[in-house]
Amino acid sequence: MALIISDEELARQLQQGNETALETIVSRYHSKIFSYIYRMSKNYHSANDITQEVFIKICRNIKKYNPELLFKTWIYTIASNTCKDYLKSAYVQKTIHGLEMPDTIRDYEDTPEEFLQKQDEREAIIEVLNQLGDIHREVVVLRFYEDLKLEEIALVLNIPVGTVKSRLSNGLHNLKKLLKEGGEEFG
Repeated sequence: MALIISDEELARQLQQGNETALETIVSRYHSKIFSYIYRMSKNYHSANDITQEVFIKICRNIKKYNPELLFKTWIYTIASNTCKDYLKSAYVQKTIHGLEMPDTIRDYEDTPEEFLQKQDEREAIIEVLNQLGDIHREVVVLRFYEDLKLEEIALVLNIPVGTVKSRLSNGLHNLKKLLKEGGEEFG
């Protein structure tokens, strides 16, 4: 039976220069971080670049990681800050991004009709989610797509848990309203 090493132990090993620990961290977190950043940036190619930058920052700053803290919240904090910095950059401000969908991996258990129906539903949800303001979308994505607890979200965003609850409540209220309106622009 294989022993599962905790994220915190992997981070400690990485701090000591163990490259295998880095490979395991990348394996565990790459798709999760990419998914989070893609939902925040709304751009497939930018999400690839930002995700790569996140892992570079992890390597550069691993000595600053405190193993008494959850590694998951530390890595999402880096991802959140890196994504925000990118979105604030002059380059992004001058570029108009459309919603770019990545090539989808086909689920072979679905019929083509079922697959297309699920894809349409995913795209509709993403479209409505993208109509939320950044602060609400970020909390909704962290909670429901990345499955972070409220306390973890508070640590990632460096805000009080009460603010997380408020933003989540407002975000869900706005999502519900948008879905009722058929995805019309929310003002």
